[in-house]
Parts: sequence; structure tokens; C-alpha cells
Amino acid sequence: MARVENHGHDRPTEQDAVKALADLVGPQMAEGLWNLSVQALGLRRPVSTSAELRRVAEHVMEVGELSRVAGRSLKVRIITYEALARTVRA
Repeated sequence: MARVENHGHDRPTEQDAVKALADLVGPQMAEGLWNLSVQALGLRRPVSTSAELRRVAEHVMEVGELSRVAGRSLKVRIITYEALARTVRA
């Protein structure tokens, strides 16, 4: 797992996203929702890039209220990680 050392943040992963979603809607629903979102976007699991994770997060946000919370949280984590990574590289 890539880590932005100076800031102590790990790169968000698909596993993190599905677990966060499962905390809200249960593990079976989370897996199903994640799989459907990945398929709807024409992607394959495991989703590994930040850009793909962000796309899936945005898709999950459109499904319902609880999934919107998980999707928004993941999107914020990705944006934060990317911003911090840019400052470390600069």
C-alpha cells in the first residue's frame, strides 16, 4: 500500500472502499453494489488506480443515501491523498 510518508496517509484501496461500504449496508450488499458499479463503468476488479476508484465512488454515490455517504467519503480520501502526494513530490 503506497503511503504519503510525510503526512501518514495510505493510498485508498478497493478493499478499504468495500469495507467502508459494508459498514453501512452490510458485506453482501456492499460486494454486490461494488461489483455492479464496477461492471456498469466497464472496469474490472480489482480497481486499483485512484482515477478508477474515484469513478466507482461517484457511481456508488448515485445509488442511495447510505451508499452516497460511503462514496463521498472515498472520493474525499482519494482527493486528499492525491493532493498530499503532489506536495510530497513537489
